[in-house]
Amino acid sequence: MQAETALSLTLIAIFIKCYNGFAQTPPLFVSPFPGIGPDQIYGQSGVIPPPPTAPPGLTLLGFPQLPPPPVVPFIVTPTTQLPPGYVCVPIGTCNPNNGIDIRIVTPGNTPPCPPGQVPCFGTAGGSQCGLRFVSPINTTDGFATPGAYPWQAYLVNQTGYAGSGVLLDQYTVLTAAHKVYMNSGTPEMLGVYMGVYDTTRLGTRYTVDRVYLHPNFNPSNLFNDLALLRLATPITPVTQTYINTICLPTQGQSFVGQTCTISGWGRTSFDVGDAPTLLQKQVQVPIVSYTTCYNSMSNSSLLGSNVNTYLDPIGELCAGGQAARDACTQDGGSPLVCNVNGRFTLAGLVIWGKGCGQPGVYGVYVNVANYVTWITNATSMLTG
Repeated sequence: MQAETALSLTLIAIFIKCYNGFAQTPPLFVSPFPGIGPDQIYGQSGVIPPPPTAPPGLTLLGFPQLPPPPVVPFIVTPTTQLPPGYVCVPIGTCNPNNGIDIRIVTPGNTPPCPPGQVPCFGTAGGSQCGLRFVSPINTTDGFATPGAYPWQAYLVNQTGYAGSGVLLDQYTVLTAAHKVYMNSGTPEMLGVYMGVYDTTRLGTRYTVDRVYLHPNFNPSNLFNDLALLRLATPITPVTQTYINTICLPTQGQSFVGQTCTISGWGRTSFDVGDAPTLLQKQVQVPIVSYTTCYNSMSNSSLLGSNVNTYLDPIGELCAGGQAARDACTQDGGSPLVCNVNGRFTLAGLVIWGKGCGQPGVYGVYVNVANYVTWITNATSMLTG
């Protein structure tokens, strides 16, 4: 078992890493079998291992071992500031209903946006949620294109890499509660980095001012596994090519049947402790129905008769089920995003899974569409 599977179905793994790795104390996972811990239940032999000595990390399971793409600057900031109310967007994406292109350019001035982008007037961040500001984008499973997931946050705690999350606005990051709840009383020990591609070049650290857990979060089965991080200082995505917000779905929106994308720095396989990986990875996975997931997890080699204890039909969704295409250990909190009319929308956050990338076995994610009302209200409360 490992603590989170954001790029590979590893429910059990998430429990151990999450609780042992963060708290350096025995996991809080409550075993339905007397005398048997989560590792044994989910397929690993032996006793619960001691707390890891290396910082936990993110990694996608089974990505092709392709040569890494050229490393480019992880943050591109134009040399000239945009006028108030403007944001840099890819050419042709300035929505005429929500914004206007700048038509008068003074000769000799330094362009305010990177090559291939233009200034657009509109609500910075909000109206531009879910847009990528780099091209071309490599869609092959494996290494991501630098800047392809500008909404993804890289989280650290007092021991090192902690997991992932997504940027909702300048002050708010959404993540899985199991990644941060041990620091709910010490939020200053948490840090957020944006625009990360190469984990040796993290950039600016943003300190967390407050951790707000979903009131019904259950650490024993990871139901309602959501938390908002309120930052002490704002992240301004307006003129930064590799930083942007993610779009939230509508309350109750369904993504079943769609093939969507997970990204992160988790392990490349269940039994290889290489998280966080050097470079960000990506993999495409199909989102399946609850019935399909339930039938799989009911197998005696997975959850068996305990399926109703650990699988939430409303608050969770399942994706994957294909060999070597999955999230994996220490991917907890990583976003599962779907392309909706040219913008990326947050469908899920990695929670847990069984192993990584096993055919017919699905990864379990927070069903974000079930929590949009709570997210919106909680964000407003934190802002106020």
